[in-house]
Amino acid sequence: MRLLTFSHQKEQRLGSPLGSEFVIDLREAAVRYLVEIEKNALGRKLASLRIPNDMVRFLEGGDRSLDLARRAVEFIENAMAKGRDAPELMAEGLLVKIGDIRVEAPVPRPGALISAGKNFADHVGEMSNRGAPRYPVAFLKMPHTIAGPWDDIPYPRETEKLDYEVELAIVIGRPCKNVSKEEVFDYIAGYMAFNDISARDVVRGENGVGIFLMGKNFPGFSPMGPFLVLKDEVVDAQNLKLESRVNGETRQCSDLSHMIFKIADMVSYWSRMGLRPGDILTSGTPRGVAAGRKEGQVPWWLRPGDLVEAEVEKVGCLRNRVVQE
Repeated sequence: MRLLTFSHQKEQRLGSPLGSEFVIDLREAAVRYLVEIEKNALGRKLASLRIPNDMVRFLEGGDRSLDLARRAVEFIENAMAKGRDAPELMAEGLLVKIGDIRVEAPVPRPGALISAGKNFADHVGEMSNRGAPRYPVAFLKMPHTIAGPWDDIPYPRETEKLDYEVELAIVIGRPCKNVSKEEVFDYIAGYMAFNDISARDVVRGENGVGIFLMGKNFPGFSPMGPFLVLKDEVVDAQNLKLESRVNGETRQCSDLSHMIFKIADMVSYWSRMGLRPGDILTSGTPRGVAAGRKEGQVPWWLRPGDLVEAEVEKVGCLRNRVVQE
């Protein structure tokens, strides 16, 4: 199942895509399922508890929330198979047209956004002569950096070297502390595409003492989505293909099998400090970023007007336009 967060008529909702044109309103579909199929007179109250309009709270509901969401989706699919058409379901508030809503980041307010660095050997090589780290390394990105899958990326006045990095985002689904590598996938809810936007000149100015913050944390520097693809739809996340494109030109093309620290390594390692439902960990990126270009090569820095695509196989594609702030 695929989940998304959307805004409609000034209200945030949780949904599930139905084909390419429609989105199921999960709470309203759950209400109808509980009332019509389970004959539950408290269906609206129960649906509000199990399917809140916030992805973190939804994930905190665990298996009960996920199970009700699945039954709600099946209810709508069965209704359409029996002859109920989209306009009828839209009139009842069960479906919305994707063109009539704003698709937001699936997890717009995570508790933590932990972004791995130096996690592909070829990217480490293009950026410096230093070897790979002994342990997973990361930096924190702030919630205000999060952007939707089709939102614009503001071009800050503070930078002249704006960069892209396609990554996989891993969303935690259960509280985990000191989880073994063998247990990790029991604690993952699902996956999203992610683009780690960087102001490289700001980062390098900060990094003289080995620490940086602002160069990764301007507003809009964390596009993600379009969906939270639940792990049961992704058989082998560790081998998914990654690709980034700028104005249609491929810049990065690799796959997650080349990660130095695999998904299980990262989640297990960072679970030592405790992770919560809705926390996001990102994979790091392969070679092909603008900062990796050498003297004499055509610069690849992003400029206002550029269309940046970050795609993860079986998970989704982000399409974000760079705009002058």
